[in-house]
Amino acid sequence: MKKLLFVLLAVFLVFGMAGSAGALDFDFSGTFTQDNDIDLLNFTVGMDSTITIFSSSWGNEMGGDGFVAGAGFDPILAIWDAAGNLVNEQDDGHNVGSTLSNGVAYSHGTWDSYYDAFLTAGSYTASIGQYANFANGSNLSSGFNYDGNPTFTQAYGSQTYFNGVWSSGDARTGNWDFHILNVAQASHNPVPEPSTILLMGAGLLGMVGYNRKRFSKMS
Repeated sequence: MKKLLFVLLAVFLVFGMAGSAGALDFDFSGTFTQDNDIDLLNFTVGMDSTITIFSSSWGNEMGGDGFVAGAGFDPILAIWDAAGNLVNEQDDGHNVGSTLSNGVAYSHGTWDSYYDAFLTAGSYTASIGQYANFANGSNLSSGFNYDGNPTFTQAYGSQTYFNGVWSSGDARTGNWDFHILNVAQASHNPVPEPSTILLMGAGLLGMVGYNRKRFSKMS
């Protein structure tokens, strides 16, 4: 009898862990400093299931295609598999309303990204960019349209960053808020700016030079 109870308990724990592995919500926020910044959200799907990912940073709708001045930029969302292959890319979700994440109702407007996807179990990456910085190709390693152009929204007639396709009277910001629902795990993986990468490289080279010099003295 005890053995049977132990087996039942073990089965319950296994199925309970499997069920909970794909039922968590994660909320992330950040701020772009340049128009062509890209932020990455890594997430894991515990079992074959439908996940929801959406932004709530564009602002509440004010009828039609209205917006709240001063809210975040118009985002582009792309989902990539573990090998960096493009699963889907979306600019506008056209979903006006609110969605619960961790018990909180987050509002989203026409130009917010909103995407439901059936994904097989595994690891994925979501990339966040600003319109119209679409992916260059079908692999994340190919980069994005405006790599190397940190002020590309000025081509739309804007006077400040994150003003995008709207008038100069719509003072958009670099803020973004994204939510990933029904996944096992998720984390924010900000992409270093090129200047940061150069500084890191210089620091590593300096350390290598210092160690060689120190070694030569010791020998």
